[in-house]
Amino acid sequence: MKKITLYHIQTLLLRHLKIMAIAIFIDAIWGDPKQIYNKIPHPIIWIGNLIDYLDKKLNHPQDTAPQQKRNGFLTLGLTVALPCLIGYFIQKSLFKIFPKPIACLLSGIIGSIFIARRSLYEHVQDVSNALEHPDINIARHAVSQIVGRNTSQLDHSGIVRAAIESLAENFSDGVTAPIFWGCIGGLPGIIIYKAINTADSMIGHKTTKYQYFGYAAAKTDDYVNYPASRLSALWIILTASKKPINDIKQVIKEAKKHNSPNAGWPEAAMATCLSIYLAGPRQYKDIVLNTAWIGNGRKELNRNDIQNALKIFLSACNIHYNLILFNLFFIPK
Repeated sequence: MKKITLYHIQTLLLRHLKIMAIAIFIDAIWGDPKQIYNKIPHPIIWIGNLIDYLDKKLNHPQDTAPQQKRNGFLTLGLTVALPCLIGYFIQKSLFKIFPKPIACLLSGIIGSIFIARRSLYEHVQDVSNALEHPDINIARHAVSQIVGRNTSQLDHSGIVRAAIESLAENFSDGVTAPIFWGCIGGLPGIIIYKAINTADSMIGHKTTKYQYFGYAAAKTDDYVNYPASRLSALWIILTASKKPINDIKQVIKEAKKHNSPNAGWPEAAMATCLSIYLAGPRQYKDIVLNTAWIGNGRKELNRNDIQNALKIFLSACNIHYNLILFNLFFIPK
């Protein structure tokens, strides 16, 4: 067995950093190649189809709770293992066939499709643009594309609040987390994260059907998002806060009010920096959730708040890129 040394770890880390630097740049410039996805499904669709297949085969309501949990762990294991192996062999093959610069470029192109910086910005900007239209239903429809709640009765402030919450939360799990795990594990790392995150979004619900079967997906997603959610909050504070120490203390207090162990962190940071309230009561289908308000400031929001949030988002995204470039220069070669 080949002995793993510090040199090997440094070499691999440098490779992953180069791949992610390229991936971030490509996503920021081009975003999702929709023309390609019209002909070839996005890899997340393939992962989703695998989860759906395993859900139908292994999730049986007549099974006991322990059986459902066991099948849920099996489903998550297969969901992670198969895409991870594909990612591993793709990256390994690229570096075996092509010179290292070309292999890094091709790996970065593939990695960019799992980062949602540009698409997230565009979707939230669409909501902001829709708010300029006199018909509020256009804005309600626009925000319904990025949130799961019922948007049919949202007023102007409710639309703005929903858009900013989605921007903050997805900054963590759509941008920071893929980059974080991509820097650690390259293509396999970023694919593992997206597989777990997709499984959580599909089966990690606290419903009768998924209470036990989706337990593994929900808990694992909490764990893998733990570092990114805290880092996202920190990047937002460092980008937009005039009193970072005080605001970090405020974020720590406010984040605990959220029912998610992770989503509250970037939302609290964004609310603190914008001096607004986020979260609060919201409706999902026919269910009204009386969740706590997060933040300290205004509850009456307007389109300018979305624009300010987008500026913070872009600046916080740039921290990722700058940190990677910094490490590329200072990690011993």
